[in-house]
Amino acid sequence: MASAPIIKLPASAAQFSPLSLIRMLWLHKVAILVIWVIAASITAAVVYTLPVQYSAEVEILVTPQEIPEKMVQSVVVTNIQDRLATIEAQILSAAQLQKVIDDFGLYKKERKTKIPEEILQIMRAAISVKLEKGWTGNQPGAFLVSYTGDDPAVVTQVANRVGNLFIEENFRTRTSQVQETTEFLGTLLDDAKKRLDDSEAAIAAYKLKNNGELPEQIGVIAGTVSRLQTEQSTNRDAIARAEQAKMTIQNSLEVANSALQSLLDRPETAPVTVVRPDAPGLKQKAVPKESEVLEGQLAALRERGEGEQHPDVKHLKLAIAAAKDEEARAEQAAKAAPPVTPAPAPEAPKVAVANPPAQPPPGKPVERPEVVAARERVRTIQEQIDALDMEITTRTANQDKLAQAVEEAQARLTNVPVREQEIAKILRDHGNIEGEYQALLAKASTAKVSSDMEFRQKSERFTMTDGARPGKPVNPASAVYNLMGSVIGLALGCAFALGKEFHQGRLLGAWELPDEVLVLARVPQISPSRGPMGLPIWSRWSRTRRIAVVSSVLLPLLGLLAAARVYLVR
Repeated sequence: MASAPIIKLPASAAQFSPLSLIRMLWLHKVAILVIWVIAASITAAVVYTLPVQYSAEVEILVTPQEIPEKMVQSVVVTNIQDRLATIEAQILSAAQLQKVIDDFGLYKKERKTKIPEEILQIMRAAISVKLEKGWTGNQPGAFLVSYTGDDPAVVTQVANRVGNLFIEENFRTRTSQVQETTEFLGTLLDDAKKRLDDSEAAIAAYKLKNNGELPEQIGVIAGTVSRLQTEQSTNRDAIARAEQAKMTIQNSLEVANSALQSLLDRPETAPVTVVRPDAPGLKQKAVPKESEVLEGQLAALRERGEGEQHPDVKHLKLAIAAAKDEEARAEQAAKAAPPVTPAPAPEAPKVAVANPPAQPPPGKPVERPEVVAARERVRTIQEQIDALDMEITTRTANQDKLAQAVEEAQARLTNVPVREQEIAKILRDHGNIEGEYQALLAKASTAKVSSDMEFRQKSERFTMTDGARPGKPVNPASAVYNLMGSVIGLALGCAFALGKEFHQGRLLGAWELPDEVLVLARVPQISPSRGPMGLPIWSRWSRTRRIAVVSSVLLPLLGLLAAARVYLVR
């Protein structure tokens, strides 16, 4: 009998269709179920052994500044997110966290096996900060601070401590920034004050050095020049008047000297005719007196319009008074002499002859009264001339001083534009320094007010709404982990079924054959004898093979679950 030809299937024709996949899973449903149950059970056991983690959180509100910013501007202008990040970094520093760990006795077990840096990393991972946006400006209106740990009571206390640390650190940061700003502005203000004082001292020294040539003194300088020129003209006129008066008095001196010389040349024995005002029948010779001459000069000055305060008028008044005094003394001396009866003479009128003076003491000649009076007059006139000479000398020296003063004043007036340019530069620099000082003074004042506002906690601050309360356990997430273990077990069962089918390399149904293959007949499936477990796949395997298969599946699964537990604990 001839054998039937062998049909070779193309290698690329065999493939899994959805129907083949469903049949494959159905054929290995018992193995998949077993692996699934084992994996889920192991996962549940591992999750059950994991320590329970509790979380507590506190809500901290960002309270805005109570005083309107238009009235008091805060010095702290740092963005809240940036400041919060800085505060978080400071709180999570090693010193702060180590103090919290020591105060609450945290991580006692971990301290036995881990170094301090690892403990700090665990503590940092257990603390979280979450921002909550506010209603305006997209700025944080509050933020949540949470802590996760094993003991719910300790977790609550630690969460409250961390929240208070945020509040305290924010206050300390703001006050520190305000103090540093105030101190910095104070240093700049002191430096500006010193430079302002130096500038004012330089201005004062410059004005003191150039006093009399400053721009603001130009009116005074011009007035001084005009006054000095007026005094110069007045002094020049006074010199001219004094010289004129001197010439007049010199003429009087010549007359007085001539009269004195005549008296001296007259012999003492010659009779002297004294014209007495009470002598009857005698005619007096009209000889002008010195006082009369001076009065004539005074009248001439007054006719020229000179007032009573004019220097020449005053001088002539004094000269007239002195001349009248001398004349009065001469008349008194003449009246005091005893009358002497002269020798009779024919044709001579009856006159009163003065008796010869009394005999002088031996060795001392006595002058006649008229000679004494003449000498006194000459002396008085000479004194007047000397006084005029002194006045002329004084006024001439004063005239030179006035000329020098006028020259100096005009020189100062000429230097005013130069001083104006110099003082303008000094004042410009002084104005810049003063403006800088005023600006720093205003900023320092604002910083001081802001500092007072910060210390009185009227500015932006953190406030805790309620204390932390222990919530539900957060770790481990039993439902999630159990679901993950169940999914992994189901995946392992399906993977086992796929591997088994690929290893056997059999057809699961006629639908896997190519279209050109002719199916002659269908043979029903003959089930093999069942083993102890009632599973066909186990009936053909030895005990050693069964243990090896179970170990190859369970050991990787257990390793994976152990690694997950270690990761979750960390």
